[in-house]
Amino acid sequence: MRSRLFYRAWFQPLALLAAFLTVSCSQPAKQAPTVSASPAPQTMSSSVSQPPEHDSIADERMVITVQRALTQLGYSAGSVDGVMGPATRRAILAFQKDRGLAEDGRLTPALVTLLNNLVAQLPKNSMTAVAAGDVLLFGDGSREIAKAERAVPWEQESKGGLVAIRPSTTGWPPAARAGLDWAISHALDVSGGPPISWSSTGVQQHFEIHATATLSPRETAMAGDAASSCRHFELRGAERHYPGLACRDPNGEWYFLHSRIRLAHPARRLGSQAGSGR
Repeated sequence: MRSRLFYRAWFQPLALLAAFLTVSCSQPAKQAPTVSASPAPQTMSSSVSQPPEHDSIADERMVITVQRALTQLGYSAGSVDGVMGPATRRAILAFQKDRGLAEDGRLTPALVTLLNNLVAQLPKNSMTAVAAGDVLLFGDGSREIAKAERAVPWEQESKGGLVAIRPSTTGWPPAARAGLDWAISHALDVSGGPPISWSSTGVQQHFEIHATATLSPRETAMAGDAASSCRHFELRGAERHYPGLACRDPNGEWYFLHSRIRLAHPARRLGSQAGSGR
């Protein structure tokens, strides 16, 4: 009896210990939380491709300024409305081609700067210097031959204001006089296009002829109902420039506004001669 009590007193603690160990071993071991490493920051490639440069000038007032500058330089930019339309892009392309620039038709700050610089170099139209022998044509149909060098106001607000100033051709060979008229007629035919260069072996003068369909308010008022058929043009020489206002009659001939003076055109003259020989 005593031995049985001793056995129980010894065995029960061992059984409890065994049971505890069994339960502990049956539970899954807790795993330490895993820390995910944050991805390494991506390094930017040294050769990042830049997006193509688009029109960086979107301000309406700036576009208007550019349209006026192109017109003053002899390129037809369409309506001065501040919209980068097809006509303005064609004018930019023509300007870029004449200047040997990349022909992309885009309006960029560099192009704006170039246009502004070129316009600043243009002779001012408010006052024009004439030399002795130059011919002044007025809106009332009268004409004057300058007796001495002086400055005359081109944009003078008057009904009988100037409509053209022609360089003196005294002593010029007839072929040189006709050639200048032909060159002016051609510039008027393609007004808004590249300027026409003219020179002759018979005279010392040489001109760059610019023509545009854009008229000043004074010129528009003087032309009246004929304004849509009129063009402003300038002969730009080394020392002087000669502005003029020419209009096209129903037969396609160019004449100085409010005068009977017409400009010869070689193609039409040859055509009329061919027609008369039939």
